[in-house]
Formats: sequence, C-alpha cells, structure tokens
Amino acid sequence: MSNDPIGAVVVGTGFGLFTHVRALREAGFEVRAIVGRDLEKTRRRSAPLGIPLAANDLERVLADDPAIRLVTVATPPHAHYTPVMQAIAAGRAVVCEKPFARDLVQARVMLEAAEKAGIVHTLGAEFRFDSAQALLTRLVRGGAIGDPLMFHRIYQQPGGNPDAELADWWMDANQGGGFLGAFGTHMIDQARTTIGEIEAVSCILRKLTTGRPLMTSDDYYNLQFRTASGCMGVLEAAECFPGPFVMSTKVAGTKGGAWIQSGAAFGDPEQVWLQDSAGVRQVAMPPELANPPATPFPITELVQTEMDRWHTQGFDVAPYAKLFKQVRARILGQEPPLPDAAGDFHDACANQAILDAARQSAATRQWVTVEKV
Repeated sequence: MSNDPIGAVVVGTGFGLFTHVRALREAGFEVRAIVGRDLEKTRRRSAPLGIPLAANDLERVLADDPAIRLVTVATPPHAHYTPVMQAIAAGRAVVCEKPFARDLVQARVMLEAAEKAGIVHTLGAEFRFDSAQALLTRLVRGGAIGDPLMFHRIYQQPGGNPDAELADWWMDANQGGGFLGAFGTHMIDQARTTIGEIEAVSCILRKLTTGRPLMTSDDYYNLQFRTASGCMGVLEAAECFPGPFVMSTKVAGTKGGAWIQSGAAFGDPEQVWLQDSAGVRQVAMPPELANPPATPFPITELVQTEMDRWHTQGFDVAPYAKLFKQVRARILGQEPPLPDAAGDFHDACANQAILDAARQSAATRQWVTVEKV
C-alpha cells in the first residue's frame, strides 16, 4: 500500500477532535482541516493538535482543497445529514458516526445519495475492530459453534456523578440522544455482524438517574430480538447502574458456545473462549487483531465535560485506526489490510431500522417487526 498521506477533514470538535484526528493520523491520513459550528472555539481547540485549518464551512473547505479525499463526520446525530450530503455532493469519501441519522427515512436518503455518487461510504462502527469482538465474530461466522441459538450482551457501568451535566443532544430524545442511540447502536451492530439480520424486537427504555430533570432520553435499555435464522438475543446496558461494573458477551449455538471473558473494568484485557465437543479452551488472539493498550488523550486542558472524559480515555483510537486503514485501502482501490468488513451506509440503515423499531416497541410495549432495508 502506498505510504503517501491522503488528505482528510474532520467535522466535529468533540469526539472528532479526541479520537478521529489521532486515529486518522495513525492510519496514514493527513488531517488538513477541522470544521466546527463556532469558528473561534474550533480554532482554540484544534490549535494544540497542529491541524492546519480550522473552519466553520465544510463546503468551502472542500472546494478550496482538492487534496482532501475523506470527510469524517462526528457531530451529534441530528446534525449528521448536512455534512454527509455536502461531502457526497463534493464527491468525497465519507465516514459518518453512529447513531447514523434522525430516523430510517433520513438514513435512506444518505445511502441513496452515496450510492448514486459512487463514493466510498463507511459507518463509524469502530468496535468491529475491537480485538475480542472481532475474534468472537470470526469464530461464530466461521461455524465454530454451529448455528447460533442465543446471543447475550450485558453492560452496566456504575457511572461517575449521576447528576453531571451531559451534552444537550445526549439528554434530548428528539435529537437522537440516550444510551440506546449512543451505545446500543454499537451492540446492535455487533449482534448483526456476529449472528445475522434482526427481524423483530421488544424493548424497554428507562431513565435511572435521579438527577437531570430535563432529560427526556433513556440511560438504560433492554432489547430482546430474534433474527431471520431463529436466533434469539438480549442486549442490555445502563449508563449509571448502582453496584459493580458488569460486562459480558456470550453466544450459544447448536455445536457449542463462545464468549468474551471481560475484566473488572471497561478497557481491561479481554479473552475469547470456546466450548465445543473438544472441551473448553481459550482462543489465541491472531496478531492482526491485537490492539495496543489505550492511550488517553494527552492535552488535558481540552477535557472539560463528562462527555469529554468518556471520549478521551483512548479505547476507540486503535479500533478506529484499523477502520480508517480499511477505508484508506478502499479509497486507493487496494485490498483492505483485514478481511473483516467495515460497516457501510447499508449497515447504517439496517442498524437505524432496528433502533427505530426498538423505540417504537418501548412506546407501545409490543414486539415490533424491523423494517427491511
């Protein structure tokens, strides 16, 4: 693969600044610009990272700099549509964060525009390249446990200050906020990638925090589902649940089971285990899936909010660098370095359909059929 850098622009001065910039550089991109709503704030926040241009007009940035071939969008979900459509109109490859869109209708418009333009389009589902998740997916899809029967993932974090102020969009259901959108989309993508398409869901959404009186979104969800092949599943997560940290991922099948053995805290080293007719054993991590330990964002004066604290721990950087390397290869028309597929806007729409169905289920307290994409 050519070592010549490819120009990129990052849209968003939160997660985009903390994670995209570092991961893009590790993947061989040259970050030539960053775009935010507030020009002075964008200049102030980007200066310590040595980004050449801070701007508040993506269309102008793309018109002025033909060396930029990739746009990454890391704004709040309700603000994804405009920069994604601007990137597509300019003929640039685009990576868009999750949750992808306001709803499936909007998601489909972005997919159709990207397909019509013939550009490389990618969903920011970086945890497909988390070491343990990637290995578990390989095992299950490779037939190691037979036909999947049950998928179970639970994540309960004690949280920090349960009354700490979060970003406006995170607390507002109308802006796509809440833990189901922010974290559940990762779980949904992992389930789809590992065991196949989800056809129906039943969901509980709750607010557990006793603070944040203006919060209209969820901070807890329990999502039951069934796939087209008959596998059943449960996805549960809580942003702030009293008691110890809990994280587990297990898949049972007709010939055995596989699971991720997690540590006592998020980010602790994980192991992948397999049980079949030969017994129970740990599965060695392939070298190409191994990720280095997380390195926290080094510029501490930019870490100002609870959201910043979450996004600067560094757990996303190595998986995101792998995702960006997959994108880089596609832009160059080369074979990707890993056989594990990065998600695209088709996946984004499929995930959004499940998200929409889950919210409808929570409102009606009924099983809801997922709209086919």
